[in-house]
Amino acid sequence: MGVAPGPLRLVGVVENFFGPPEKRQHELGFYYHMDAPADVPDGVFATLDHAGVSCQWVAFGALAEAAVYPLVVRELLEVPVGVVRHFVNREG
Repeated sequence: MGVAPGPLRLVGVVENFFGPPEKRQHELGFYYHMDAPADVPDGVFATLDHAGVSCQWVAFGALAEAAVYPLVVRELLEVPVGVVRHFVNREG
């Protein structure tokens, strides 16, 4: 994401089931809370592992209007310390 990670706190595990019926896929995502460093990159940037995917840092106040995936990210940002949430997402 363009910054060195600081202390991380696991807040959620998200299971995604997606794809056509004949080729369903299952993905496990582990999501961590990290305080944003002072030098957060500005603007849109490509991920290192998939040049076709673009990312952008979004301020908390702008999350309601932003397309942020997975959709449960907003809920994961509010997970209290010491709690880990589990979400199951089925598309299609």
